[in-house]
Amino acid sequence: MSAEDAKRRSSLIAHRSALIFGTLLFLLVRGALLFWRQPFFDELFTVWIAAKPFAGIVEALRFDSGPPLYYFVVHGMFLRGVLAARLLSFACAGVTFILLRSRTTAALLYAVFPPAVLFAVDARSYAMCAMFVTIGVLALHRERYGVAAASFVLAAYSHYYGVLFFPLLWRRWRALAVAIIAFAPGFWLAMHQPKEAMGWIGGFPSWPDALFVRPPLALLAIAGVLIVVAAIHWNRFLTMAAIPLGLALLLAIVARPVYFPLRFEAVIAPPLMLGIAESFRSKRIPAIALGATFLFITAIGIADHRTRPPDEYRLAAIVTRALPRDVPLVASGFLYLETVVNARPEAIAWPQEQAQHPGWRAVPNRGSAPPQSVFFWVGERLAPELQILRQTREVEPVYINPRAVVARVR
Repeated sequence: MSAEDAKRRSSLIAHRSALIFGTLLFLLVRGALLFWRQPFFDELFTVWIAAKPFAGIVEALRFDSGPPLYYFVVHGMFLRGVLAARLLSFACAGVTFILLRSRTTAALLYAVFPPAVLFAVDARSYAMCAMFVTIGVLALHRERYGVAAASFVLAAYSHYYGVLFFPLLWRRWRALAVAIIAFAPGFWLAMHQPKEAMGWIGGFPSWPDALFVRPPLALLAIAGVLIVVAAIHWNRFLTMAAIPLGLALLLAIVARPVYFPLRFEAVIAPPLMLGIAESFRSKRIPAIALGATFLFITAIGIADHRTRPPDEYRLAAIVTRALPRDVPLVASGFLYLETVVNARPEAIAWPQEQAQHPGWRAVPNRGSAPPQSVFFWVGERLAPELQILRQTREVEPVYINPRAVVARVR
């Protein structure tokens, strides 16, 4: 065997070994979160809306936010329950990892990148959107603008984040025009969705601790410095990450609420990891340090989810399973979605608008009233509905925890 052949064989073995190691990491960290993470409130919304027919999904989205493709797929594949929908996201993340496998460093970084790990086991559309983004940016790299346009349109129908990648098509105005026209129904839907559906998003910047515990500042600083070092050696993939990221930041600051930080990073992850890998191609130590930092941050988040106490809203909803079925059950606020998904699908929403958009809280208006007969009620302890009930009805608590209450109303 010649020295050239030996070197090639050694490189191939190293590449395969790295991919096997990366695959094990990919499965390990996501598998742990898949079973340890409690169902997040938004995931319950996925289960609720995906149970509707296709037309019903679109109609429900007119009272909420987001495009319909992910819900269509969940419904069409007969996926029922949070775990089943999470497995769909897991599969999409797996496709992304496979697409990156020819670029070993990018695949390894993606395997442990915290937002990509979290949203790979989330019954939401981020992993699907990231999968189509990956197809799109790799197609752009090969100058296949038609494939890229189709992929970005599918990404946008998965999550509106996909629209932020449309400007990457600027060199082929026809592909850009086709993408805009193809997503015209998505633009129409977005314009007819209420601003209140996204009003809960905090100011920028804010860290959603409910998703992943805030990591130590030192780890964030190390990751940030290494990413900046990678950006010194600019490349096309970093441009593909920077343009959508810049647009997202601009929207978050001056226009309207955007799920940033943490959620958007899960979608921007593929081009960002590709760009970092390209920059560190001849410098393995910075890439290894960044991967180790990502792994530590991910491990902290997984450990946090493993030790979190049960959600108090969910506990109250589960209590309603044991209530007599011959007495109506009324649910208000965030407890409505928790109750109809986890315990009593037939629960009555009060106010009625809560059933139209259970992903965000409806406020009782003048004239809104619960049943006149005896009923059970479940809601937050500080809910305005509870104050209304106490003014004219007898409220007898059945179960109370620090955040929620179940009561019999006479």
